[in-house]
Amino acid sequence: MNNHYDATTIPNNVLSLKDDEFFKFIKQLGGEILCELLKIQLIDSTKVFVNSNNLFDIFQYSSPEINCLRDKMHFRTEKEQQNLNFNQQQEQTYSNIISNNPLLKSLFDWYEHNDTTNNNEPTFLTTFIGCIVKNLNKPSNNYRYSKSVEQFALSLYILGAKMTYQFVRMNLSPALPSVQTLNKLISSSDLRVNEAQFLFDKLYEYFNGIDVKYAFAAEDCTGVIRKINYDQQTNSFVGFATPLVNGIPVSKYYQTNSFNQLESWFNSSDKSSLLNMHMIQPLPSSNNSPASSAFLLSGYGVLNTYTSMEILRRLLFIFNNSLQKNIRIIGFSTDGDAKYLRAMGLVSDFFASLPYFKLDERRAAFDLTTTTTTTTK
Repeated sequence: MNNHYDATTIPNNVLSLKDDEFFKFIKQLGGEILCELLKIQLIDSTKVFVNSNNLFDIFQYSSPEINCLRDKMHFRTEKEQQNLNFNQQQEQTYSNIISNNPLLKSLFDWYEHNDTTNNNEPTFLTTFIGCIVKNLNKPSNNYRYSKSVEQFALSLYILGAKMTYQFVRMNLSPALPSVQTLNKLISSSDLRVNEAQFLFDKLYEYFNGIDVKYAFAAEDCTGVIRKINYDQQTNSFVGFATPLVNGIPVSKYYQTNSFNQLESWFNSSDKSSLLNMHMIQPLPSSNNSPASSAFLLSGYGVLNTYTSMEILRRLLFIFNNSLQKNIRIIGFSTDGDAKYLRAMGLVSDFFASLPYFKLDERRAAFDLTTTTTTTTK
């Protein structure tokens, strides 16, 4: 805008100027921005211009054209100026807080480093830190967790057991969901395993997903605290020694709506002192294939009263059902328990044999053929 204007150049008909002649004069007098300010208000003559009160009242309104012109003129209303001052004060406050807190400054520097390296892909660490920070400003009964944090918590709960998880969460409560929340997640997902239930269908899905057909089966027991629990999902009681029929555990045996029956079980049935587990280990098809995790086929409470013949029938049950799913069990493994050693000795005709239990003569028996080459000089 011109700060000085030669009054001698003002045309004699200045009061009658309009349209292009008027805007040409205004442009010479005040510049292009002043012309735009008049045009947007339809002030196209000297007469209309003289009768106008306040040219800047239009900035009280908002539209794309008005906002663009306001930015060009760097014009701010009183309210906008107050907001600007408030935002500047907030920025200064945040800057002081970050400078006075080493933890916040380190986090700020870390996020700034990630932005400069164009590492925009979210990682679990950023999600985990974000989860903690968001929950710090919420009451404990309103904590929220992302899917990845829930999966991490489930892994910690399964691998570290309940006591370890509770100890970690005691010190990091905003970071990890409660045990009750984890139990709900397990109940509503395929992670749940009911006592004495054999998951052959899930085994087939797992092996089909990793494209494996051969596996080793393992069976072993571990000591547990004798305790009876009620399973709401199956409406049965868990913790009694599971009955075996021909070596096969009976699922949901302790299921009743009768208090007398429950009382009878407590008086006559033993509580299980051992947890018997069946695991299936996939065997990769080639040496270059990565090793896959073992699959939990079944688990149930028992006493140490079952026989070697029951073990044999149980192994045969697993073998046949796996074969129906196109999964070949080529071997069984366990610890050095005498019952299992005797069962394996009977199967392999080692020191003893069973006339009606010849597994090696079955059509589905696994046969391994080796080729020997001899070279003579």
